[in-house]
Amino acid sequence: MKGQRTTDNRQQTLSNNIIRNQYSLLDLNTMGFKVVAKNFYEINSLKDIDQLIENNVFCNEKTLILGGGSNILFSDEYFDGTVIHSNLKGITINPEDDSESSDPQILKSSNPEFLIVRCMSGEVWKDFVDFTIDNNLYGLENLVDIPGSVGASPVQNIGAYGVEVKDCIDCVYTIDLTNGDRVIFRNEECHFAYRDSIFKREENKKYFIVAIDFKLRCNGQLNLEYGNIKDYLEKNDIVSPTLSDVAKAIKNIRAEKLPEVGVVGSVGSFFQNPIVDEDIFRRLKELYPEMPSYPNENGVKIPAGWLIDKAGWKSYKENHVGVWDKQALVLVHYGGGKPEEILNLMKKIQDSVKEKFGIEIKPEVNIV
Repeated sequence: MKGQRTTDNRQQTLSNNIIRNQYSLLDLNTMGFKVVAKNFYEINSLKDIDQLIENNVFCNEKTLILGGGSNILFSDEYFDGTVIHSNLKGITINPEDDSESSDPQILKSSNPEFLIVRCMSGEVWKDFVDFTIDNNLYGLENLVDIPGSVGASPVQNIGAYGVEVKDCIDCVYTIDLTNGDRVIFRNEECHFAYRDSIFKREENKKYFIVAIDFKLRCNGQLNLEYGNIKDYLEKNDIVSPTLSDVAKAIKNIRAEKLPEVGVVGSVGSFFQNPIVDEDIFRRLKELYPEMPSYPNENGVKIPAGWLIDKAGWKSYKENHVGVWDKQALVLVHYGGGKPEEILNLMKKIQDSVKEKFGIEIKPEVNIV
């Protein structure tokens, strides 16, 4: 670690808000490492963002925009810069046109089968999805119980059980922290891809996500094709599943195979599922007929968890870290460890999978 590593109560005033110095990020990284930030600034209103810009905090400091910390791995126990955290709250169905912050062309769907739901970036993703289900709005139910904030969802283009958040995003409202410009990104301008978007590019990390408009269906066909959803419904004698039935099924499936957030440190899926070309897939399928796969526009997607399991890593434990015993895609921190332990384990698993299958698996987690 570099620099000071202990928290203290020193604070400095930034207009009406406060930058907290030597701030513990223990509750803002679900891996559960004792990371300390040199400075921490919470955004509770758009005025707070304007104050940051006026004081050139973004330009003069190493900065990190941090949501719930459910998809981030700090490479060190000290972040030598300023962490900016959104606490903007609010959910609105079919929001009214607002000339100061919105593009009237984007706000409302012309299709009566859809509704626009605007959610502020500081809302908890799990709570927001529950809100859409409670209001019988279709589209996000397969993404239920994913930890993290709403503002982080488009950055990673979060996905689960055959659904990606890009399928429901209408537009993303942002502020350029270098100059204060309000910039709206329509769906196609976000350049969404598998666990990727324009917001992950280094040059675009200056954009603070304020809110997102989601285009959700008032009625819709449920997506039951991925994972064990159908099996769960059949076992529970659910013949004509509702929106709530599917959400409950996925919640239970996730709970059975993923560690509980806040109890065991993890970021959920640690690695991306690799996409290989047809030739590589056919070669591997001959060697491993039982290998699961899913069609993809760029080739064939192979579950990274299966590769890691077959390489012998499932349930592996080394000091304070290991591989979850119910899902090999999940790396865990049992407490008392340091980020370098997870990084070392990551590298060992990558090398092992490459040696056995000839496939490189990349981390899904953002490493900073």
